[in-house]
Amino acid sequence: MTKCRFWEDRYLPIEYSLNDIRSKVGYFSLCLLTKGTAVLEIDCERCYVSSPALLCLNPDRNTVILKSNNLQIKSVFFTPEFINRNLSIERITADDYEVTCKLFDFPSFDLFYKTDVLYNCIIPFEAAESDRVEFLFDSILEQLSVQPDAMWSCRARMAIIRIFDCAAKLHDGTFGVSQENDALVDCILTFIEFNIEKQFTIEWLSREYSTNRTTLMAAFKRVTGKTINEFVIDKRIDLSKRILAFTNISIEELAGKCGFSSQSYFTRAFKKKIGLSPMQFRKKAVESRVTEFQEK
Repeated sequence: MTKCRFWEDRYLPIEYSLNDIRSKVGYFSLCLLTKGTAVLEIDCERCYVSSPALLCLNPDRNTVILKSNNLQIKSVFFTPEFINRNLSIERITADDYEVTCKLFDFPSFDLFYKTDVLYNCIIPFEAAESDRVEFLFDSILEQLSVQPDAMWSCRARMAIIRIFDCAAKLHDGTFGVSQENDALVDCILTFIEFNIEKQFTIEWLSREYSTNRTTLMAAFKRVTGKTINEFVIDKRIDLSKRILAFTNISIEELAGKCGFSSQSYFTRAFKKKIGLSPMQFRKKAVESRVTEFQEK
């Protein structure tokens, strides 16, 4: 638990560590290996892991570092209630949670539970994505340790939501069956996922990936069914919906975090796509949970 310095006797179920991957009972663990190697024992099964890698451990997994070499770790531990008070281990492991996710924009916890012969909660990835993932971890650690203002927990929650997105993309890239069948488009999709808050143009992407605008746009539309601009706007609005639903971050700050150049542009784009203003959507999201779960 982390004590909130803005409210007396208020503690929130989120913690961090810079030297371990084990958390308390009932906590999920997101552990980023930024340097070195380790031999782990996960539920009595030994495995070797090399950085960079991300571990997504549910509360039932018993994980121990048996041996390490030059290992550096950044870990975040949290309960489902930190994401939203209506979430619990019982709810996210229920058979109907997938339906609940879609109805209320709750995050999927599949990466913590759905293991197989290839995936054992460890996601290796390339160094190219390492900086962005580490930035998200660092932002959480900063909000927890500094608590710069009363929105610190909302910003930590926002970063966890982004880590979930990045982890899903990393997992699909390593263990999933590629749906793109186009290396160029796959690179662009990965870049968008990890840099959704940044401003970039099609011309810049063309130069960065050594192609031309016409070839890039044609390939992207063929694979995704959307133009690059349409795809990016949809991704940004999808992210903003979840941040609106689960935080009290101001619309101005949220717009910037989701890659919109201004609050007014974000509001126009959001209303055009969703049919509601961001504030109306936030209000409706809270009201729908109150109706369904009797949220206080």
